[in-house]
Amino acid sequence: MLSQTAEYALRAVVYLAQHPGEPTTVEQIAKHTQVPVGYLAKILQQLARAGLTSAQRGLHGGHILTRSPAQITLLDPVMAVDPIHRIDRCPLNINGHGHELCPLHRTLDNVIAAVARSLQAVTVAALLEDASGAAPLCGAGNARPATAAVALPSI
Repeated sequence: MLSQTAEYALRAVVYLAQHPGEPTTVEQIAKHTQVPVGYLAKILQQLARAGLTSAQRGLHGGHILTRSPAQITLLDPVMAVDPIHRIDRCPLNINGHGHELCPLHRTLDNVIAAVARSLQAVTVAALLEDASGAAPLCGAGNARPATAAVALPSI
C-alpha cells in the first residue's frame, strides 16, 4: 500500500534513529538500508525539507534526525516523501456525486484513513523499543540479532 519511496524513507529514519547524534553519510545509510545511493540522497533532501533530518557538511558531516524518535511517527516520513491522499470527492468527476462518495470510494477512503491512523499511532521510538527482540530494521547492523521472517497469509 505504501510506495517504495515511502518505504525507503522509513528505513532511513529508523536507521538514523538507531544512531542518535551521529552524523551519518548517505553512503553509510544506503549500505545498511539497501537503498540506492542516488535515490536515498533525494529522499533525504525531502526529509530535510520536512524538518525531519538535517545535513552537516565537512569531514565529520552527515545526516541526523532533527527531532527525538519519540516525536516522529511513521506517518511523518511518509507524508514528507509520498503523501497519503484521502478521497474527498468522486474521482470520476460525476456531476451528480458532488462530495458524496459512492460505496466503493467511501470504502477505499476508509481504508486509506485507517492506514494513516495506524502510521500516526506508532513512533520511531516505539519501533526501537519493541519488546519482541527483533531488530527494528532488518540487516542494518543492529545490536539485536535478526529473527526469522513470519509468513503472512495471502489475501
